[in-house]
Amino acid sequence: MDEQTACIALSRIKGLNNFQRRGIAAAYGEIGPLFEGKAKHYNKDFMAPILSFRDWKGIEGDLKALEKMGASVLTIKDGEYPQLLRNIPDAPVVLYRKGLLPPGTNTLAVVGSRKASFEGMNLAEKIAETLSAAGITIVSGLARGIDSAAHKGALKGEGKTIGVLGCGIDICYPAENKRLFERMGDEAAVLTEYMPGERPLQFHFPERNRIIAGLSRGVLVIEASQKSGSLITARLGLEYGREVMAIPGNVFNEEYRGANRLIKEGARLVDGIGDIVATCFPGVALARKENVELDGNEKYIYALVGFQKVHIDEVIEKSKMEAKQVMAVLTRLEMKETIRQLPGGHYIKTAHGS
Repeated sequence: MDEQTACIALSRIKGLNNFQRRGIAAAYGEIGPLFEGKAKHYNKDFMAPILSFRDWKGIEGDLKALEKMGASVLTIKDGEYPQLLRNIPDAPVVLYRKGLLPPGTNTLAVVGSRKASFEGMNLAEKIAETLSAAGITIVSGLARGIDSAAHKGALKGEGKTIGVLGCGIDICYPAENKRLFERMGDEAAVLTEYMPGERPLQFHFPERNRIIAGLSRGVLVIEASQKSGSLITARLGLEYGREVMAIPGNVFNEEYRGANRLIKEGARLVDGIGDIVATCFPGVALARKENVELDGNEKYIYALVGFQKVHIDEVIEKSKMEAKQVMAVLTRLEMKETIRQLPGGHYIKTAHGS
């Protein structure tokens, strides 16, 4: 029996937990002999479920399906298996993968609310873009809100991004992220421990979060309520000895209470990208972005748009200019990618102009 098949079988045994599977993989140079009853030394408690495994045809069918969809299997015995993840006590024995994993350990988890504000998503995207441009890989969960924004920003840089799923590699969840999911499979990487066809069940996501934390040198929390799943990722990060960071927010806003509480409990307060680099990646130099050249009117209107969203009526009122003229300037600023229009007639800064 080849080791890949044996590892997949071990990962699918229902009578063992993640810690036990990882322990077995670490204890035996080869796992195959366990399933053949040929191991010289073994623990009777786990041998019964191992010897009772029968779904070899299921594994064979899944391997064929994975090949057709351009996905592959990565076992904990493989040299390509991410080193940081390998070192956690409940690391998955098997990962299903689409795309290429960036080499090295310059990885950061960026997590937060699925119901994030436009300001939070804009912040997540810009942080991910800046760090990825410096070669840092952004890890997140391909969920709505902060996760999606972080992945989108990271795809613009060299570090790229890793999306960790709570379902099979052949399932995009949520469905609205299909385009992002496909792009990441082509340009970055998508990972899961769940076999093809496995649905996104509720208990999968806390399990998935240990992989996000395990893959990363640090965990950055942006906009998290007190019940946010991203707090589970942060807690796991602490257990694994990772740096945990959070961006503070309005104390009266429910979506910031989780992140604010993390800071109160000892997480590092982050008020700039430099804090993240100094904490987790001291040897990394951030790429300097040239300021965008703006004319007089553009500078004036740009100054009226903040990193918190502002309505166009407020911009017009503060500018003392004609509405038509303000609209024209806003359009030029959008084309220069220094601001972004949000639903409902709101605008927000995205870059620095000069």
